[in-house]
Amino acid sequence: MSARSTAHPSASAPTAGSGPLRIVVVGAGAAGSLVVFHIARLVAAGSAGNSNTAGNSNTAGSGGDRPSVDVTVVDPLDPVSGPAFGTADAAHLLNVPASGMSVVPGERFDFVTWCVDEGLTSPDDAMYFFAPRNRWARYLRTRLDEARAATGDRLRVTHVRSTATGISVDASGVRVTTADGSAVVGDRLVLATGLPGVGDGWSPCD
Repeated sequence: MSARSTAHPSASAPTAGSGPLRIVVVGAGAAGSLVVFHIARLVAAGSAGNSNTAGNSNTAGSGGDRPSVDVTVVDPLDPVSGPAFGTADAAHLLNVPASGMSVVPGERFDFVTWCVDEGLTSPDDAMYFFAPRNRWARYLRTRLDEARAATGDRLRVTHVRSTATGISVDASGVRVTTADGSAVVGDRLVLATGLPGVGDGWSPCD
């Protein structure tokens, strides 16, 4: 599994009553999707977007007509479609067995159970089953959808399908400039750019 992300705080936290905590995630691959997944779990548990963790009076459990956390993902690709897990070839396998690929904290064998339920392997072989990478991508998307659904109206996720070209920080927060010249503004920034694109420079010319 290859997923890398870096979190950057803004110059100042949002003030009480200023609206939902705004988080910008650059990258929609495995790293970025895992960030959104864990944010959703925190929101569903009522421990994200409240006055203690975000400087925001609109708590995760307060309901109302506004979300407590507003996430914007910037990436031209679909979720979990980067170089590591975007392959459609079933012959491209994970380099870690299913027993080491759960995304759910405290449930080490969640992916093992999912593989068995999906009919990918038998219960006897599941622990050491090396699943196709595109199946793990499907698993992460499934768990992400479930986590988002559990937040109700407390989490809003927007996908900006463009490439991030620049980042600046000022007193109002972080600003991510995209390839089309627009900007996404937030209170927190996560760089989840993951791996570089897959090249073929290593292959013989013929």
